[in-house]
Amino acid sequence: RDCILGKFITITTGHSTRPYILSSFTHGGHIMSDLLNVQNAKTVKGEKLGYRTHILYLSSGDKSGHEVCPNRTEACFKYCLDNAGRGRMQSVIAGRMRKTRLYFNSPPMFNALLNKEVHRAIANKHKRNLDLCFRLDGTSDLGFGIKAAKAHPTAQFYDYTKNPVTMRQFAAGELPVNYHITFSHSEKNRDDCRWALENGVNVAVPFVGDWNGAPYPTHFMGFPTIPGDTHDLRFLDPSPAVVALKAKGYLSKDFSGFAVRPGA
Repeated sequence: RDCILGKFITITTGHSTRPYILSSFTHGGHIMSDLLNVQNAKTVKGEKLGYRTHILYLSSGDKSGHEVCPNRTEACFKYCLDNAGRGRMQSVIAGRMRKTRLYFNSPPMFNALLNKEVHRAIANKHKRNLDLCFRLDGTSDLGFGIKAAKAHPTAQFYDYTKNPVTMRQFAAGELPVNYHITFSHSEKNRDDCRWALENGVNVAVPFVGDWNGAPYPTHFMGFPTIPGDTHDLRFLDPSPAVVALKAKGYLSKDFSGFAVRPGA
């Protein structure tokens, strides 16, 4: 349970009660909104397939003064979805910043709140005729989902990652069975992408240009491509396969190799 005491908030987990500075996760004296979000244009598409996705967005890269994407590249950071759509709204930017600073300033508080929200979503599952899934690294790459999947074995968790260590752990079956990983292509990790595919891990790749009249090729690096824009439920994808994403907006003008063009 949690309660406000003056300028502090106390949260009780198990038999331990600790105070935290209220300013680390509030704005203008008001407690920030929930950590998890369910209103994402792409994840909402999964509801047609029977899944409601709860996703956590932080301030990407080192915007907050703390690095949340240790394996990012320049292009990855430049074209991150954190900088697109609603992510450019000042209120959204401020909210993600508060969440990120909460995590780094008060990790126990952040983890307790996150666990509470996951537990609440699972407990309220019966109110909707939908299965649940969680993507806890929406705009970060910190591995939140691994710990959460262990704590909530009946729920499905998934993420995209550029962390080659996490990818190899997933390939080796060393991560929780209810945690799914899709490796993310960049302009600098082609060898890791090939290794992932050869070991049964799907790789998400943004494509740009005309591929014989299609937005992406039928095969890439010797493996079949599957559409990645119709939904975000990557744990339902066949493998090994390349999850093809159509480069949009500024990304369609990328020539760094992050977005793959014909002949690359």
